[in-house]
Amino acid sequence: MLYFGMLVTNNPLLNILLPNDNKVLKEALKEADSKTLEQLVKNSSGSVNDVLKDLFDNLKNGTKSNSSIENMLKNSTVFKEMGTFSNSLSSMLESITSQDGNPTLEKFKPILENFLKNIKDMDANTLKEQLKNSGVFLESKMAQNPNAKVENILNQIQNLIKDLNTPQSKQVNELITKILQTPNNSDVNANLANLKTLSSALQNLTNSLSKPQTQSLSNLTNQLQNILNEGTLVESKIENTPNYQNLQTKENVTVQNKETQTSTLMQTKQELNPIIKENTLTQSNIQTNLQTKEIINTQTKELLSQLKNELVQNPILQNKNIMPLIDNLLKMDNLFAKNENLSTLLSQNNLSSFTSNFASNLNPLLNDLKQSLENLNPTEHNMQNQVTKLVEKIENIIKDISNPALQKNDNSNINEDMKTVLLKMQDELSSKTDPKSQELNKQIDKLLTQIDYQQLLSLSSNSNSVYLPFLWDMLEDGNISMKKTDEEKFYCQINLTLKDFGKVDLMLALYDKNKLDLTIYAQREHFKTALQENIQKLKVALNSVRLIPVNIKLLDLKEENESKDKPTQAYINNGYNQNLNPNSGVDIRV
Repeated sequence: MLYFGMLVTNNPLLNILLPNDNKVLKEALKEADSKTLEQLVKNSSGSVNDVLKDLFDNLKNGTKSNSSIENMLKNSTVFKEMGTFSNSLSSMLESITSQDGNPTLEKFKPILENFLKNIKDMDANTLKEQLKNSGVFLESKMAQNPNAKVENILNQIQNLIKDLNTPQSKQVNELITKILQTPNNSDVNANLANLKTLSSALQNLTNSLSKPQTQSLSNLTNQLQNILNEGTLVESKIENTPNYQNLQTKENVTVQNKETQTSTLMQTKQELNPIIKENTLTQSNIQTNLQTKEIINTQTKELLSQLKNELVQNPILQNKNIMPLIDNLLKMDNLFAKNENLSTLLSQNNLSSFTSNFASNLNPLLNDLKQSLENLNPTEHNMQNQVTKLVEKIENIIKDISNPALQKNDNSNINEDMKTVLLKMQDELSSKTDPKSQELNKQIDKLLTQIDYQQLLSLSSNSNSVYLPFLWDMLEDGNISMKKTDEEKFYCQINLTLKDFGKVDLMLALYDKNKLDLTIYAQREHFKTALQENIQKLKVALNSVRLIPVNIKLLDLKEENESKDKPTQAYINNGYNQNLNPNSGVDIRV
């Protein structure tokens, strides 16, 4: 087995083996593509391991483009026949168990068993741990100083505010200097306290960057953004409540008199009760969302009144659009009402397309307010935005440090990494010549090859690519590829081959923090039917984790094969397949 990308080749934790130089393979790879790679291996010009190693070299030296390497990795049957990682790992675990309690191998069993989690038990934290310890990110863990993330953010802040000469900036600088000078092995609670103090100081700094006449308007604009996010989420929850549309229709029936109205509402309630029970919902769930909607409507009206007063007192803050927009909004009884001028074109393939009336009504005002603030205070406004993003990163680090489950030492994290475990096992077996050890070595070699494949695919596609790290009886093959762009957009592509449902590809785009677009390519009709029947449950599940499913589209994988990349390109043309970015999220050095 060949091991690529190790920065610390003299680390006693790992035994790094250097391959023999295969000149025949190197020459062949100069002209190789996805159609000839498998023939290359069959002709014994090199093993799959050799091919991966030389493709790493090609990537490093620039002798082949990222896109051509990615094309070979995705389309060559050589790599498609490597099998499912979890199934291969299960087979290896069975082999270890049959080794008659060999103490050399028994010590690895708990870690391997812990990694073989059933997909039924998956939640956000489990998924994060499984991906982190998949082996794909080992070199990144080894290359980074434990405090590198914090140090990088602190240096960015200092560079950003270096030309400021205010009490707030001086306080921030002093706190950063103190944190940077604190020994890495100091008390965790002390470090946590320092970061919390810094976060508060940065908040004060961002407030001070506003001119006196714009500070209040800036705060109100931020409040409007927050309330818009909450309003859009509750609107999505209400729309996705099963049978809510039936309730809404019946409650809006025009009645001729009070007696008829009372009778109609009573009938609606009686008809709704069994439907709600059938869907394991309660009337209180629906009522809670409706009450939240009313509260948000009232709070927004109050906020709009505050904005109007602020603008009246400071005419310099106004532009020609802002006041008319506020007046029109204040005249509306219900800010969640549909804008008659708003039209949405729905594709026949859409299972769901959500347009927030609340956001449609408020976004024009919010955009004008932001533009006005930027025009009045361009330099400081830009700095405010940058500092705010850095504050969010610090607060995320504070959450991680505060989480007891994450307070493990770095050696522990590396020791639990799948690639580390496999390398250690191979090192233990290197001197053994018995048939069982030799067979086990081959299994380990296969698993390491699968990890190296994902690492190379990550580098060539400028993304984080990883196999699906869960046991799933239905799964024949699967991988996940993730990407974050500078525009604060996140993209995820999930490719599955399922025993009963064939190939299923999912393209996801996350933007504005919690808005989700999902395109699903499906191969088999009964899967499409099942998806259509359960789409309501999917939307409710997404709402339950505060995600807003804006668009969900279902396309035919077979018929749309040639244009399959279209939604992907629409999502990720902004950098997904561009040249390798050192900040891409995967730090695998060759």
